[in-house]
Amino acid sequence: MAEHIIFRMAAWTDAAGKYAPNAPLEGNEDNYYVDDDLGDNTPSHLVADEDILLSDCGMLMAVADGMGGMNAGEVASQIAHDTVAEFFAPGKITAQLSATHESRSRYLEEVVRETDRRIKEDARINSEHEGMGSTLIMAWIVNGELTLTWIGDSRAYRFNPVTGIEPLSRDHSYVQELANKGIITYEQTFEHPQGNIVTRSLGDTTQKAKPESRLFKVCNNDIILLCSDGLSGVLRDKKTYDENGQLYPGDNLEDIIRNHQESLRECREALWIAAEKADWYDNVTVILCKICSGAGDCVAKERTKGIVGSASPQEKPLNKTFDGLTIRVSRKKIVLASVFCFLLLCGVIAGLNFHGKGKKNVETPSKVESVDSTKVKENVDTVNVDFPKKKIKVKKLQKAENKSHNEKKRPVQLEKKQQDGKKDAKQGENKPSKTSKTGGFKLVPMENGQDKLTPVPAKGSDKDEVTPVKKKQEQSK
Repeated sequence: MAEHIIFRMAAWTDAAGKYAPNAPLEGNEDNYYVDDDLGDNTPSHLVADEDILLSDCGMLMAVADGMGGMNAGEVASQIAHDTVAEFFAPGKITAQLSATHESRSRYLEEVVRETDRRIKEDARINSEHEGMGSTLIMAWIVNGELTLTWIGDSRAYRFNPVTGIEPLSRDHSYVQELANKGIITYEQTFEHPQGNIVTRSLGDTTQKAKPESRLFKVCNNDIILLCSDGLSGVLRDKKTYDENGQLYPGDNLEDIIRNHQESLRECREALWIAAEKADWYDNVTVILCKICSGAGDCVAKERTKGIVGSASPQEKPLNKTFDGLTIRVSRKKIVLASVFCFLLLCGVIAGLNFHGKGKKNVETPSKVESVDSTKVKENVDTVNVDFPKKKIKVKKLQKAENKSHNEKKRPVQLEKKQQDGKKDAKQGENKPSKTSKTGGFKLVPMENGQDKLTPVPAKGSDKDEVTPVKKKQEQSK
């Protein structure tokens, strides 16, 4: 735990120009909740610019921005306020619950889910509240750390004189998604016609509430700002330039806070005046908290780091900042790329295994010579061969079989004709044996494995006899 952290606070909410003659809104759909000491048994109280000692259980700030029109928006934000107050009622928060970011973020996310359930239940029972919803952002500061949980487009910022202003939350909105994807610029989000569309909110009947949580370190002179989009929607985060390279003439949050660091009350009023000058059009809610001492000095190099997510206890680099907007490096792309690489690797391994197995299943004796596959098929078609277990060249097998068979079966008087046939076989395999011009006989292998003595016409006759072997060769062709 950081020793003796001292902080100050200031807060206010109201309709935009509610008391002006040309007030754009009559009601206020915003709500906020503050508890400066979660460890005591007394209701929360707030005195602007009062020095407060941070307790072991810490302090809490929350902003809710209702939606739905008529009275429905006010009802939704009030339900959010009441649910937060119930979960953080005196005696509910213990030192053990507030000790780690994991336990704090789980508790805050449970608040979001319960608020979502209650808003949906109220809308189901009361038809006039149908379609209502609310945003909710909560900041729990304890032990020199800030656990932030939110849903919707209400924002959190952190300002320090050393590093300037930086957004701590990322809007759950349509235009924020466009900016994250690089489709529009930060400047274009202010004028976008669909800037009021949120992609996550409390009371959305199309989906369950999906809060987001982050952890940050706090330092001396940090000023934490929680606000509704009535403020962040009309004031830029810092000095920005338009598409023509011209400096945007309006006020910005960074300059206002820098010029009013010593008094949060004055800072709050300055933000109010700037929003009015920027033609505010929505309810405006502001909560400011300054870490005065006890948290350690800010180091610019370390301040570029924060803790993203609710499960990691160590610091990780923050997402890229683009003119005040947090542009998150897409985890989906990283995951898809990782999955693609993994599947590619699996495919390569599987291919190697399949290729290796194929080689193992094919027996290739060293004595086998390479032969033309067409010749192998031709010999198989013309000669019925019972292959032995040890594979040998088909052509050699045919010669060996014919030799042993002829020695047992052929007549002695045909030995000379067989020798003539062998001479012819050397010139062309499976061709019929030729004799003299006067004709003769030859042995023709039959399908039953025996040789048949067949007459051969004399050379020069009108028509040569087609042997079964030649007929089969022609068919195979």
